[in-house]
Amino acid sequence: MATNADSDPVIASYDVYLTDSEISRYVLQYLDRPANQAYDDRHGQKPTALRLKPQTGLVEVDVPISTRVNYDVGKGLRYGDAIKKSRSAREGGAYGMAGGFCGGSAGGGGGGKVKMEDGDVEMGGMKKDGDTEETASLLRLQTLGGRIKTPEDGDPVYMLGAFRGKDLHLSPVSAVVQLHPQLHHLDALDEVPTKGRGKARKEGEEERAAENEARTIDVKIKAAGEDGEVAMVAGNLELLKKMQDEKWNAYEWVDAETGESWQTYEGCMINQEIETLPQLQSAVEGEDYLDQMSAPRIDPAHPELTGWAMKQNRKKQQEGSPAAE
Repeated sequence: MATNADSDPVIASYDVYLTDSEISRYVLQYLDRPANQAYDDRHGQKPTALRLKPQTGLVEVDVPISTRVNYDVGKGLRYGDAIKKSRSAREGGAYGMAGGFCGGSAGGGGGGKVKMEDGDVEMGGMKKDGDTEETASLLRLQTLGGRIKTPEDGDPVYMLGAFRGKDLHLSPVSAVVQLHPQLHHLDALDEVPTKGRGKARKEGEEERAAENEARTIDVKIKAAGEDGEVAMVAGNLELLKKMQDEKWNAYEWVDAETGESWQTYEGCMINQEIETLPQLQSAVEGEDYLDQMSAPRIDPAHPELTGWAMKQNRKKQQEGSPAAE
């Protein structure tokens, strides 16, 4: 008679190693992108830049837009021109959540600014009648954005696995970031009419024009309500202000198939000297581990006892059972 072990034999076993947990590793998820169409050089859409605000957890990635298929050139020129004028007027600007939801805001003395990268809005190539090199701009980049979730107790710990022969190397993931298309081009388009009117005003109306400018968030809450609601609103406003003030850290994007990328992979995902690694020691007992992984256990005879108390009660019963016999 065949046993379970015979019907489902072990076909391989691996030694497990943990890599350096001090290295930051982020998993970027593109929710609207098929897995077989990666953002890389092979598919002609290698990201041009990655930006990170480490304190508030904001992440942005710039990816090229294909202008040859399913692309409206008229709207591309309109949006590209809006971004060019908006960012040029402010010497760079952050939109959406990164700017505290103040369009193109450069509040905090430039803390929230993003300088325009070369090629963000490419000039020339496709112009309408009457356009010049200064006015014709084609939108060629799309910005994807997301936010790193602050870890909480009970959150799962994700690991990246890399096999090398009979060894499995596990690397802890710092965060999983879901990236969505950002509508920065629409924010820039909303700014253009305001700026055009501001330039046409007389000197005596400069103060009124300045009132329409986006500025650092400074809102005082005076509305009546429960203390919890007021505190929540105040906390959200404070977070938006921090997002607006924090500076971006810019990083160069290295394609996955380059030699430099493979060298980084070897150094960050594979332990090079496994002989010198210390042996892992379990910090919890097997039953304690099951308690932490499982739903709270309830004794029908003593519903008031759950978890640790239930285990202690059972332990006392087991210790007293020999004496009772």
